[in-house]
Amino acid sequence: MYIQDKFREERLDKLHAFMRAHALATIAVSAPRLEAFLTPVEIVDDGKKGLVRAHAVRANQLCKNTGADALAIFQGANAYISPRWYVNGQRSGRVAPSWNFSTVHASGPLRVIDDPHWVRAHLASLAEAQESHRDNPWRLDEAPTEFIDGLIQHLVGIEIEIAHLEGKFFLSQQRTSEDRASIVKNLAGESRASALDLARDIDAASPPISS
Repeated sequence: MYIQDKFREERLDKLHAFMRAHALATIAVSAPRLEAFLTPVEIVDDGKKGLVRAHAVRANQLCKNTGADALAIFQGANAYISPRWYVNGQRSGRVAPSWNFSTVHASGPLRVIDDPHWVRAHLASLAEAQESHRDNPWRLDEAPTEFIDGLIQHLVGIEIEIAHLEGKFFLSQQRTSEDRASIVKNLAGESRASALDLARDIDAASPPISS
């Protein structure tokens, strides 16, 4: 992924937090041909760059790619940025449309794990990660054992040991304070949830260059 320095994110804790917050990942593999699979994942700390864990039904082509290089793509809020929102640009006319976004790419060898105990533990952990903030979180062990056992028979585990991890947070960091304030204000006035989330992301990003 091409990343200019001002948009690059390398802090492991921030990258992992972003991945956990956007846990529906696209996993791409190139064998036997280039394919992409959308799947919920969990991020596991392993003392290195981390593990991406998921599951898939046995018939899924993803399960036939053990040992192949895989790329997990995590996409955050994104939205179109109108040239009219650039305060300083209105004075010079030197403006063009843009698109702000955040994304993290995690790549490494893919391993297929045909182990019902591993799959059960993964499903429990995945549910816990998504339920923990709720007032009455659901747990995997609340479902009948025979029901979960039946589901697991049709599933295998997927794990990517992250060898390369990079984040690109393209959030108008190159713009002036005036421009960024205008972008945030205009995004906040849009009705789409992604635009509202992006406004918060831009507001929280690193300080821009001086006006």
